[in-house]
Amino acid sequence: MLLVKKPEMKRNMAIEFKPTRSYIYHAARYELLPRIVEMVSGLGDEPFSLLEILYPLLEQTYTPEQLETPIKRAESDKTNTARQIFAFYVPFLARKLEVFEKLGGGKFRNVSNDADVAEADSVATDVDSDDSGIIYAYSFPTIMRASGRFPIKVGLTTGDDANASVTQQCKQTCCFEFPVVLNTWKVQRVAAVEDAIHATLEARGSKREAPGTEWFDTTVVEIESIVNFVQPAIPDSGP
Repeated sequence: MLLVKKPEMKRNMAIEFKPTRSYIYHAARYELLPRIVEMVSGLGDEPFSLLEILYPLLEQTYTPEQLETPIKRAESDKTNTARQIFAFYVPFLARKLEVFEKLGGGKFRNVSNDADVAEADSVATDVDSDDSGIIYAYSFPTIMRASGRFPIKVGLTTGDDANASVTQQCKQTCCFEFPVVLNTWKVQRVAAVEDAIHATLEARGSKREAPGTEWFDTTVVEIESIVNFVQPAIPDSGP
């Protein structure tokens, strides 16, 4: 029996729905495929039908009216529904970006990924440990905003280079563009500080139901205020 995570109830998309092929391409690439990656993460190398997972996800994400919206083809009067275009773009992008291994007959399976080691850095650090480290906040250009809240991942590394840790994480196939590290904070008891940030943002209703467990609709200013409240950053050692 396939153990696929059920799609969540309707949720706000970072990219607002528009009845255009450009919107569907970007939503498929930056929103839906990452969610599908999370949904099938427990399947290991067991084959699955991508469209059988996509269609319920579309129903949970969009209204029937949105999915049945007719959208013209480029330089043609012919139309396809938004649902049909999603059904084209999601498998197309999964193949092009090598998100999954294509098996044929509409079947795919997960690709093994050594970059999971970088993600394990954060979960392997005991919240009760006294280890120092770096809190980092990053996002992606497509979902960043010049002002206001937007999806930001807040994580930790016990290494000395947060940028390298983030880059290694984002070699995973669910990441489709280069990340932008927004800020870093060097702190003592890094796991406890990260836990406090996550708990505070979640209590404020900012936790985002997204692949991974560390995404929040927030700002760098808000994160920094929590870091400074919990524990001032370790100053760089002078000469």
